[in-house]
Amino acid sequence: MATYEELAKSLYPNMPMDILDLFATEWSRTGDPNVAIAEVRRSDAYEIAFPGNKRPDGTVKFDEVTYTGLKESYIGTLQEYGIPRNTSVDLLTDRLTGLIEGEVSAREFAQRVDAVYQGVQENIPQVQEFYATNFGLELTPESIFLGALDPAVGEEIVAGRITTAQIGGEAARAGFEISGDFAQRLQRAGVTQAHARQLFTTAETQLPQLQDLQAQQGVETSEQFGLEEFTEAAVFQSPEELQQIQRLRAEETSEFAPTTGAARTGRRVTGLTEL
Repeated sequence: MATYEELAKSLYPNMPMDILDLFATEWSRTGDPNVAIAEVRRSDAYEIAFPGNKRPDGTVKFDEVTYTGLKESYIGTLQEYGIPRNTSVDLLTDRLTGLIEGEVSAREFAQRVDAVYQGVQENIPQVQEFYATNFGLELTPESIFLGALDPAVGEEIVAGRITTAQIGGEAARAGFEISGDFAQRLQRAGVTQAHARQLFTTAETQLPQLQDLQAQQGVETSEQFGLEEFTEAAVFQSPEELQQIQRLRAEETSEFAPTTGAARTGRRVTGLTEL
């Protein structure tokens, strides 16, 4: 005849041993596996083994088999993008509770990860070059992806510079070369990779127009509007640069639609728009 420990393992093959032992003990005491698992779910040990799985009223979001399977699916998704299992487990240590509390399905998690990957994969070479030039470190594509997925990963190595490097990569993608200090200033202002892409794409189109207008008005090449001046107007709402743009556009008949300054809360950028 199977022991309660053996029966417990057959029901919950992937349950942590301390929880499994507690379940087997409760089962032997009550004679009812449903009562036993209810008792286990009320224990402090359960909170540690299955973080985020209990609602305020004490009910669970997922049964223990589903919970374990969901965690494994998260890990499997990250492995599909080249993230080793051990790294995935470390990544999920802090993230798992929030994912479970949000009842994020395996499919939704995969969609979220893919969205992050699509956002970085097309300019990984530029990010790598920028990072090596400005910070003296060689990043693998997986490191860049991890940094975008969770900036806390490898914080002691990356030190919050992944987004800075991505800003530099977006600049290079649009044909601009910016310094590390310039990229860091944008990052500190809250510019994300998506904001940077919009900023530099707009600058790629509109800077030549502004420079042509300046040339027509006799402005020396060395004094012409550059990327930093454009950014001062677009991101930091510098009155001087904004007025300079307005004066230039006042000389032409067609209406100019510059990238406006980003809406900000304090020093944080909340969006870039065009008028």
